[in-house]
Amino acid sequence: MKDLEDILKDVEKPGRYIGGEWNEIKKDPHRVKAKVALIFPELYEVGMSYLGQKILYSLLNDNPSILAERVFAPWVDFEQKLRSRNIPLYSLENKIPLEKFDVLGFSLLYELNYTNILTILDLGHIPLFSSHRNKKHPLIIAGGPAVFNPEPVASIFDLFLVGDGEEAFLEIIEKFITLKEELKGKSEILNEMAKIKGVYVPSLYTAYKPQNSFLMAVKPDNGVPKKIEKRIHFPLSDASFPEKIVVPNINIIFDRVAVEVARGCYHKCRFCQALSVYFPHRAKSPSFVLEKALESLQQTGYEAASLSSLSVGDYPYLCGVIETLMSELEKQKISLSLSSLRPKGLSSEIARNIIKVRKTGFTLVPEAGTERLRNVINKDLKDSEILEAAENAFSRGWKLLKLYFMVGLPTERDEDLEGIVSLVEEMIRIGSKILKSPPNINISATSFIPKPHTPFQWLKMEDEKILEQKHRFLKSRLKKYPFIKFKNHSLKNSILEAVFSRGDSQLTQVLFKSWKDGASFESWTDLFDFRIWEKAFESENIDYRLYLEALDRDAVLPWDHIDTGIKKSHLLQELDRALKEERTLSCLDNRCDLCQGCNLSPLLEREFQEKMEISSEPRSYFGKETEDVFRYRATYSKGKTAKFISHLDLGNIIQRTFRRAGISVVHTEGFHPKMAISYLPALPLGMEGKAEIVEFKSQYSYKEDEFVSHVNKFLPAGVKFISLVKFKTFKPRLNEEIKTLVYSVDLKNREIKEALEEICKEKNISSDDDFKKMMKIVDDFLANSEDGNIEGISADRKRKKLFLYLKHSPHKNVRSQDVVENILKIKNPVFMMAREKVLF
Repeated sequence: MKDLEDILKDVEKPGRYIGGEWNEIKKDPHRVKAKVALIFPELYEVGMSYLGQKILYSLLNDNPSILAERVFAPWVDFEQKLRSRNIPLYSLENKIPLEKFDVLGFSLLYELNYTNILTILDLGHIPLFSSHRNKKHPLIIAGGPAVFNPEPVASIFDLFLVGDGEEAFLEIIEKFITLKEELKGKSEILNEMAKIKGVYVPSLYTAYKPQNSFLMAVKPDNGVPKKIEKRIHFPLSDASFPEKIVVPNINIIFDRVAVEVARGCYHKCRFCQALSVYFPHRAKSPSFVLEKALESLQQTGYEAASLSSLSVGDYPYLCGVIETLMSELEKQKISLSLSSLRPKGLSSEIARNIIKVRKTGFTLVPEAGTERLRNVINKDLKDSEILEAAENAFSRGWKLLKLYFMVGLPTERDEDLEGIVSLVEEMIRIGSKILKSPPNINISATSFIPKPHTPFQWLKMEDEKILEQKHRFLKSRLKKYPFIKFKNHSLKNSILEAVFSRGDSQLTQVLFKSWKDGASFESWTDLFDFRIWEKAFESENIDYRLYLEALDRDAVLPWDHIDTGIKKSHLLQELDRALKEERTLSCLDNRCDLCQGCNLSPLLEREFQEKMEISSEPRSYFGKETEDVFRYRATYSKGKTAKFISHLDLGNIIQRTFRRAGISVVHTEGFHPKMAISYLPALPLGMEGKAEIVEFKSQYSYKEDEFVSHVNKFLPAGVKFISLVKFKTFKPRLNEEIKTLVYSVDLKNREIKEALEEICKEKNISSDDDFKKMMKIVDDFLANSEDGNIEGISADRKRKKLFLYLKHSPHKNVRSQDVVENILKIKNPVFMMAREKVLF
């Protein structure tokens, strides 16, 4: 798509939109029965970090009848370019426009992404509301945590999938294929879909205003379930889990192999919606975790892995899995991290093992500042346990702790905020004593939101002014410590999230009007403008503050038709216990016959028995191992879409390629070992490289032809190795040996030709020969230039290229694009240029 390449030149991070990553699955669209777009309504860097999409991508593409491709929300600059050229939003793999798909499946994790849903549909040339679409349009589906109250966006989607998607989403697509082949109409398709457990079809339900509530609820029409029971995959170890995940070409938020060790949580934290969404707790076998982690690392080349779940410290095999895994990862210099730990989960043994390669970030989540308030929210955690976890971390050499707290929790008092300050100050004292200097502490304080399907769903959200005062208090008390970073989320963001998480169908038009007035990427502070939303609420005669007030305990709520498996009566009991500051035992410690808070007790796993061992063969390496260390210089090209990848990102690609290919590279020493690789001076984003160079050291002996052929099998599109040279000496270093960098300018380029004509008019240069015109301009430039870094400029008539010879400096080089810009008066000419070679 030539138009696409043109607009990629003018956007931030074009690597978001090109695809071509390692492990990308690209099928022939004409050879499948259903084309599915898996859409994450956020930036590529956020969406590519989401494990759920990776699972569905692999699962659907394993079926030969189904094609699944990825779509992410474009940033505002790319959106504007697409609109100006009337280019529809497309998938990354085959660049298929959204309107050409059979099914669009959205992952909804966060209410503040809702405006991006409308942007994506609009850019895909698809009507925004289900009632405006017919059989010719794609079926629009959504799943994820946010669909546990789908009503604010219910009229946009054709159906929602509530619960686990591994079995259910495939069932939906397979039924769709059958119904499409039978030439069923849209209404018939939706009626059939409603028969699938976990599927909610909003058009088959009617909104009404119940007693004791200002919120709209829904009731079923004839023949559809009154309650939508969420889908639960059980046992979880049977669930599909991808090993060959797509490896992004640019840096993303969670850039590592993530292995889910369990789903759900034993604990009953009363603020936590995820407890209900993912209930009950189900663990994966240790052999499954070990196998998937090691195989995925080999298939991706990642240098880091993580074990994740809502409460990873409760995984019954955590210590054994970490110890067994690190025995292998330590050899490969691969780091391991854990998702946020309950402080009880950080034993000295766990801390000792996960720092064997490098110290990754360490996060503790106390939530509240006092034991009293932790009793209210049912967080079984004593101050002494939090401080012991911090001490374990500091004793093992961690100098940075990340702490998460909530402000505005039910019954919160001044002493609870003082408790946060005291807890942090005690950590500083402990850390200073152990480390001999103050530790760095990053504190994140969010405003509490009473979420649906939690015991606190009936409570009001703290008033905005009071929340402001509380955040200000914490900042003022902790600002005297320069090594503390305090981050609190925008209050207006939290308010809007609360409104939509507790919202109903009346909010749909507010969403639509806000989007029409420019609202997008609401979770990004630099784009968020609450005034747009205030105007939309006002135009719909809605007081958004009503959505933040307390709800009647007897009222029918907008989300009551979504059945999580936890009884509403149990949530009310838990609310009463919270207000009495009484704790409730976790599922691990309680008996189901005494609790009776759910209807899923047969699925609750309590005991696990399995031997801990790595069944796969040890990692093998390419080449012949020796007792010597060799220095290698490899040459590669970077072209086509790879030119849109930055220098730093390309470095990651090369290192991960070496890991996938089994190329053993000497690592640096110290706390954060990395591959000891040297690169040429950074190539500007958008410029091709014809003969780029990397240097590395290895104890393995490689033959040039075998190395090049082997490594090229593991590279993503646009990068290709050309040659390999072995050196007997280690000096001089690469950047000390470079004499000249040679660049070329494509004289066939339309913009170059136009610039040439413009300068010739300005300088009265007349000739029928473009080559002579160019050389006259170059000669004039050189005659007036005092830049000693330009060794020479020549032109090749046959190849129609201009060549620049620029002196290399180990400290700072002249920018080749600046030279071309000065000669031809073209802004940002990198896309018309290439680095041809290096002279030593």
